[in-house]
Amino acid sequence: MSKKKIKILRIISSLDPKFGGPTRGIIETSKQLIDSGLETEILTLDKKKIKHSKIKIHNISSYIFDKYKFSLSLIKWLNKNKNKYDFFIIHGLWQFQTLVARILLKKKYVVFAHGQLDPFFKLNFIKRIKKQLYWKIIEKKNLLNSRSLLITSIGEKNSLNNTYVDTSNIKKVIVKYGIYKEKINEKKVLKKFYNKFPELKKNNFYLFLGRYHEKKGCEIIINSINSLRKNFNSKILLAGPINKTKYEQKLLELIKKNKLEKIILFSNALYGDEKWGAIKASKAMLLPSHGENFGISLVEALSLKKPVITTNKVNISKVIKKFNAGLISKNNLNSFKLKLKEFENYKQRTLSLISSNALTCFNKNFDLSDKRKSFSKTIKELIKNNE
Repeated sequence: MSKKKIKILRIISSLDPKFGGPTRGIIETSKQLIDSGLETEILTLDKKKIKHSKIKIHNISSYIFDKYKFSLSLIKWLNKNKNKYDFFIIHGLWQFQTLVARILLKKKYVVFAHGQLDPFFKLNFIKRIKKQLYWKIIEKKNLLNSRSLLITSIGEKNSLNNTYVDTSNIKKVIVKYGIYKEKINEKKVLKKFYNKFPELKKNNFYLFLGRYHEKKGCEIIINSINSLRKNFNSKILLAGPINKTKYEQKLLELIKKNKLEKIILFSNALYGDEKWGAIKASKAMLLPSHGENFGISLVEALSLKKPVITTNKVNISKVIKKFNAGLISKNNLNSFKLKLKEFENYKQRTLSLISSNALTCFNKNFDLSDKRKSFSKTIKELIKNNE
């Protein structure tokens, strides 16, 4: 008689790519869970139906309050279907699904932090106070009742000592996180990318790929180029979901004010072949972040043998530095500008070496096809300890 497969349900508020790394990460790690023999499905609250060829996705589109996503339909669905699953992974904090997990799922769940306890968020006084109150009344209890809080690096674990809430007594487990190396048709992806950006075909350029958010530090890139412009011969492509926010407007005004329109291209988000073409064609990936639990865009760049220039506020920066797969600055203009200038002056021999190191760094640390100390292994251990 064959042994019954363990069945996992992952719950995330949205799988829309515009929300960045977590949506990519959940798909990639779900593929690994399935490959390792764990039946895995995803439940989302997306208004638009999300489908995937290898993963069964359930969409519940009924909720109120866009950020919190209070949903009676979620309670009803979970109450009806929870016994079909052996274990649950809840993604993100400050939303209704962690409270529902505590009420309905009893100790059969873990919570994935996704950087939402980053010390950066304590800088906004009003949001910090609101979150601290919610933490004391509800959220900490949600996490204390979970099997553990999942985090992606030693750096993220250490940062919790400096965050804006008390995480003591909450069990924390570091999981191996990353992506599967994308199998791309180089000629095809480059053609699609250059069709969209013909002005970059004969120019070296650096790439920023992510959300336009204060946390990402995009203004540091713009101000660096303004400062270096006389000694800077490359271009910059900023690419992320355009939502017409005040921060986006600030970036556009900064580009215009410094007359950098011919050097810095401001684009909407890139997906699929266009995204991979952008990474492949770029000189390096930029992320001058003020706080990052992981950095999926950096890992995507490393997987295509592209170096990265980022800050010590990114929790995988020590790994990147250890493998000499890029340059690490402080999260301020002067420091980042000097690293960008240093990289711009590299000779071809140095570029070839650091590019080779980038791929080695990916292969040894972030490749999900490597089953040693994998995400799925950690989840299996958590499930076993729950039995």
